[in-house]
Amino acid sequence: MKRIILLLLVLCCLISACGKAEAQAPASASAAPAVRAASVSANGPALPLIKASAVIPEVYKDKQLRPVENCGVFHLCADPVEMNQGSHYDAFAVNADGALEQLEETQFNNAYTLDGSRYHLNFDWAEHNGVRTLTYVPADMAASMLTLSDQGSKNLFLLRWHIEEDDTVYSYYPVLLDLESGELTDLLANCRMGSLSHICNAAFSPDHSGLLLAREGGAIYYCDLKTSTIYSLDELSGEPVKACTVTGDKIICWSQGSEGSGVLGDYHFWSISLSNFKRQEMPSLQTEGDTGSLRFAHLAGFDSQLRQGSMFSGSHYALCTDGSGQTYVLDLEDWSLRAVDGYTLPASNLSSTGSLDGQRLLLKDTGSNKAAVLDYRDCTMVRLDIQNAERLIWFDSDTVLEQPGDGNFYLYDLK
Repeated sequence: MKRIILLLLVLCCLISACGKAEAQAPASASAAPAVRAASVSANGPALPLIKASAVIPEVYKDKQLRPVENCGVFHLCADPVEMNQGSHYDAFAVNADGALEQLEETQFNNAYTLDGSRYHLNFDWAEHNGVRTLTYVPADMAASMLTLSDQGSKNLFLLRWHIEEDDTVYSYYPVLLDLESGELTDLLANCRMGSLSHICNAAFSPDHSGLLLAREGGAIYYCDLKTSTIYSLDELSGEPVKACTVTGDKIICWSQGSEGSGVLGDYHFWSISLSNFKRQEMPSLQTEGDTGSLRFAHLAGFDSQLRQGSMFSGSHYALCTDGSGQTYVLDLEDWSLRAVDGYTLPASNLSSTGSLDGQRLLLKDTGSNKAAVLDYRDCTMVRLDIQNAERLIWFDSDTVLEQPGDGNFYLYDLK
């Protein structure tokens, strides 16, 4: 009898021990993520990964598609014969299902006389998400439309304005064309142009109250369209302006060199007030702590470079880095510096391209074949699940397009 009791006691102890072991197992499993989380926190948060939202075959209806950078539109050659006389395309956008949808095209045909010269504007255009793109332009049309310059039904056009009746020397002359009514507005009609010629780039200010102009050689001007007054930024600044951007109630200018106010990296910054057109020095830089010595990884403003037929009035954001690869977003309007968490800037093999609305930056690490997009506004980054980092472009300001060479286009939606 005693043996039976002893055996029962041993069995009870074994069952109790097994019960304790099973009870401890979940506690051990729950402890593992806590260790991993601490490790992730120590190395910085992992960046979210964005996969392609649509895959578009490069050949559509037996013809080759061509993406139009920054417009969110594909062009397809509609008539190879007419390609010898100009560029004739059908326009396609990607719908919510990730499929191509042909856009309706509109013809424009009108002639204008400006400063004694006759301009015949004959083209076809299509519209997608408020952005217009030309689908047919005769080879002899002496004008080009700047996309992303939309103002209602109007777009900024650059006329080839011949200088001193020399057919080989011309300057661009900005005019505003209403594609619905056909009305053409001479933006500089009442301005004293003086010696301002050889215009090579133009862009509206964000509120369309002013016009930035750049001459060959780099000189930059601002035209106040309300008063029809043209200002030289060099003269207002008292020094040459390398580039600028219009934001809020001021024009922010910068130049290379470590002299003057607002020094950061190899540049110094100042602003010009749009209320009195006087130079203002930058305030003390707002930072989130000691940043040490910084250099610019990306800084893009309006200058003499015409960006692939698209209007670009500059970005009031820039990307900086210190010697360790820590990255910071510089807000030129607020003159503040914020750290970007979870991303270390590669020491080499990195290229960057800003979206033309100035709100995002595409970073391509070709050495590691990786790509990421930074949203300047909230200092957040996402990774792109790409095949070839070298084959990425901005399809529009919310979408990156990849053409890795496998016969497809891949679209990465950042919205």
